Amino acid sequence: MEVTTSPLAITLLGEFSLTPAGQQAISFTGDRPISLLAYLLLHRHTAVSRSHLAFTLWPDSSDSQARTNLRNLLFTLRQTLPDANSYLIADSMTIQWRPEACFSLDVADFEAALSAAKTAVATEAKIMHLETAVSLYRGELLLGNYDDWIISLREAFRQNYIDALYQLMALLEGTQDYRTAASYGQRLLHQDPLDETAYMQLMRLHALSGDRAGVRRVYTLCQNTLRRELDVEPSPTTQSTYQQLLRLEATPTAMPLPPLQEDQTTPPAP
Repeated sequence: MEVTTSPLAITLLGEFSLTPAGQQAISFTGDRPISLLAYLLLHRHTAVSRSHLAFTLWPDSSDSQARTNLRNLLFTLRQTLPDANSYLIADSMTIQWRPEACFSLDVADFEAALSAAKTAVATEAKIMHLETAVSLYRGELLLGNYDDWIISLREAFRQNYIDALYQLMALLEGTQDYRTAASYGQRLLHQDPLDETAYMQLMRLHALSGDRAGVRRVYTLCQNTLRRELDVEPSPTTQSTYQQLLRLEATPTAMPLPPLQEDQTTPPAP
C-alpha cells in the first residue's frame, strides 16, 4: 500500500529539529525519544531488532528493563510524532523508519551531495556538490547527545565534512578563486584550530593572492594557538613553508605542502 503523509523536515546535524510542513518544530520531552528516532533514521534502510535497540539505548540495564524502556519510549514517540504510522513500522520483533515516507533528512542530503561530488567529472560540478554538502553540515551529528552508539557516526560525519573542505580548497585553488578557498580554510580551523596543514594551505592561498601580510597573519595565528593550547612551536614543515612563502617574489606555482586528494570522501558507517 502506498504511504501518503505530510512531509517532515528533519535535522540531525547540529541542533535536532523535526518540523512538519507549514508548522512549527515539534517539541520533544527529553533526549530519549530523539535518540530512538535518530537511530531509526540513520538505519532507515534496515528493520532493527527490538533487542538490539534496547541494548543499544540502555547498555547498562537488564534485558527485561531495557525492553520495557523501549516499549515505553516507542509509545512516547508515537504520541509525539504526527501521523506516526506513516513513518514507523513496528512489530513484536523489529522497528523501522519507513524509507519510502515523505520526509527530508539533512544527513541523507549531505551523503547524497558527497556521493554526487565523487562521481562528478567537471570541476564546476564537483565544487557545486561539495558546497552543497558543507552548507548542510551545521554542526556535529546530534549535538549534545552522549550515547555511546553515536560517537563513531558523529566522527565519521565530521571527518567527511573536513575532507570536503580540503577538496573544495584544492578545487577552488585550481580555478584561482583564492578568496573563496580561504573561506573554507577558515572553516577547517574552526573545526580544528590545531590543524597545521590547514594553516599551511591558508598561507599558500594568501601567497597565491600576493598577500604577504595574510601569510604572516596566518602563521602568527598558528604560532599563538599552538603555544597557548600545547605549549609547542609550529612543526619544522610549517616553519619551512612559511619562510619559503615569504621569500617568493612572484606568484608561486608550487609549494612544499602535502598533496591534496580530491577524492577522500567515504560515507559514514551505517
